[in-house]
Parts: sequence; structure tokens; C-alpha cells
Amino acid sequence: MFIKKKLNNLMVSNFISLVLLQGINYLLPLLSFPYLYRVLGVERWGLVSFGYALTQYFILFTDFGFNLSGTKYISENRNNIVSINSYLNSACIGRAILCGISFLILCFLIVTFDKFRIESSFYLLYFGMVLGNVMFPMWFFQGMENMKYITVFNLVAKIISFTPFFIFIKKPEHYIYVPLFYSIGYLIAGFISLYIIYSTLGMKWFVPNFKNIKTSLKDSSTYFLSRLSTSLFTTSNSFLIGLICGNIAVGYYSAAEKLYQAYNQMLTPFTGVLFPHIAKTHDTLFFKKVFSRVFIGNIILLCIAIYYSDLILELVYGNYDISTLQVFQTLLLACFFTIPSMLIGYPFLAAMGHPLFTNLTIILTSAIHITGLSLLILLNLFSIYHVAILIVFTEVTLISFRIFGIYKLKLLKRKR
Repeated sequence: MFIKKKLNNLMVSNFISLVLLQGINYLLPLLSFPYLYRVLGVERWGLVSFGYALTQYFILFTDFGFNLSGTKYISENRNNIVSINSYLNSACIGRAILCGISFLILCFLIVTFDKFRIESSFYLLYFGMVLGNVMFPMWFFQGMENMKYITVFNLVAKIISFTPFFIFIKKPEHYIYVPLFYSIGYLIAGFISLYIIYSTLGMKWFVPNFKNIKTSLKDSSTYFLSRLSTSLFTTSNSFLIGLICGNIAVGYYSAAEKLYQAYNQMLTPFTGVLFPHIAKTHDTLFFKKVFSRVFIGNIILLCIAIYYSDLILELVYGNYDISTLQVFQTLLLACFFTIPSMLIGYPFLAAMGHPLFTNLTIILTSAIHITGLSLLILLNLFSIYHVAILIVFTEVTLISFRIFGIYKLKLLKRKR
């Protein structure tokens, strides 16, 4: 009853929209990845995963922390349409500049390194995802706490993106279609979201002065550092495995990691709704109620998933390598700490006015993770299984830092 009372109609609507939106982003890949794994084979699937990991670096760079800073700014200034409009345009131009820089970096990689030059068309096709993501300001809708306008359109865009996988990809040589269809989906979602913002929601397009663009980038830079640090123990794992161990190894690892990431993504609707709500209300009692229920549910689900892990892999991928099973079981252990850590982070610590501390926990943990990866390489112990073990250690370290911060800052003693 307590949570039902706290969840007003707006939050319920936003939560349902985020669940639907996340369900789209969750189910369609979950259906397509096993198909691609079986059709393309482990090696080509590894190449696809490596290219996707590289693209995530560019997406991270062009996001530049706006998914957090933009959400926070718009949530706090929701009643000031002029300020929101100016910030929206400033952020869009700033991200467009970052997109141009990203493209130049990709061109440099293709010209300089054989690994990228050989598959240059493949990597260039992936860049459409970056452009589409720049056009899609999810943070604007989250800050306005109104996601319903884009949920249906995003569904259409993603269906257009993923459906061709099952129609046109029939053999390993068709791997080049994967980045093409990914990019089409992202671009459609981007065009539709911009249309909604400037036609339906009343925003006006104009070029703000350079100072506003610079300020928006500067304010978001702190959040970007934390997101960059996060990627160092997520995206970098697949990327380094692809560079050091080859496409087959990253194929085995990615098969397990995709399921691990899919599980963690189930929490996104909660964090997407909680962050602006806690930022406005500082309601710790409400947060504790939500946290306790998610925490208990997480334990139950993980125990079931670990027990049936071999059956899960068989149902999803058919034939799988024992290395994939070992990595999958290890990554599931990490989820015991990842899920509560995600809830404690930005939906609570940052929203309660401590984004710098939240960023610091990620930066320190990332440094520890990178140190661990470096030691594995130097000691000639770098393998997909050791990387998975390192992820567990990293997640334990991160949640330890954040729990320490909560008690040190005495945040749970506040009411509202």
C-alpha cells in the first residue's frame, strides 16, 4: 500500500512506458542474438560483438553524460520552458560536435590499423547507430517524466531494425547486414523522436550562443567521467578479448555476456523513474521500500538462473561451449552485487545530491578493474574466464564503496 500511494499517476504512466520501451530493447535483441549466433557461427558472431563494442565507445562519448545531467536539469527546470528549450538545443549541438569527432577517430582507426581497415565497410555501417543515438535525446523525455510519446514509435523503429535479421541473414557471409540494420533502427528512432519534440511538444529549434553549448558540455562532463569509467569494466572486456584473444574467444564470451547484460537491463525502468523522483523529493523512505523488494526478488531470480544455467544456454543458443557456461555462471554471481549497486548509485546517491561521490566510486572501481586486466595480460593469464572472475571482484568493490558512502553521508536517516 505504501508504494502504491507514492506512485502517483504520472510515475505509474512513466514506469509503464519505460517498461514497454525497455521490453522492446530487451526482448528483440534477446530473440535476435541466438539466431545470429547460430547462423553466423562463433567467429563471425565474435566479429559482430567486437564491432558493437567499439561502437558503444562512440555512443558513450556522444552521450557525454547527458542521460544523467540532462535528465536532472530538465526535471529541476520543468516549469521553465525557455530554459528547457535553450538547454535542449545546446545539448543537441554539443552532441553533434562530439559525433563529428567520433567519426574522425573511426576514420583514423581504419586508415592506421589493418584490423579495422580489412573490415572498414563493416565498422562504417555501425556508425549509423552513433548518429541515430545523437538524434534521440532520451534524457529529455526522462526529465519531463513523459515517455509515452515515443514508446510506440520506438517499437516500430526497432521492429524495422531487427526483423530483417531473420529475413536477410541466412549464412555467415551476411554478417555485414547486422550493422546496417542496427543503424537503420537507430536512425528511424532518432528522426521520430526529434519530430515529436519539435512538432508535438512545442520545442522550437534555434542555434543558441556558444556559451550555452559550452556550459551544457561542461555540466555534463562530470557524469561523462563516471559513464566512461563504467564502460571500462563493461565494454572494454569484449573489446580487449577481441583484440588479444580473437573473434572466436570474444564470440564465446559475448554469448554469456549478452544474457548477463539483458538481466541487468531489467532494472532500467526502475532507475529511469526513480532518478527524477528522488532528485525532486529526496524521499528515502520510499527508496528503501523499493530497494528491499528489488533486492529480495533479485536473489530469488538469480538462484533459479544459476541452477538452470545450462538449460538456459541450451534453450537460447542450442549448442554452446563449456567456456560459455563457466563465464555465464560467473557473471550471474556478479549480479548479486550489480543490481543493488545500480539502485544505490544514480537513483539514490546522485539524486540525493552526491553525484561527485557516485562518480568517484565508479572511477576508483574502474581503475581497480583496469589494473586487474593489465595484470592478467602481464601475467599471461588473460582469458574469458579470468575476465569474468575479475568482473565479480569489481562489482563487490563498487557496492562496498557505495554502501560506505550511504552510511558516511547518513543518507538513510533522512526522511523527506
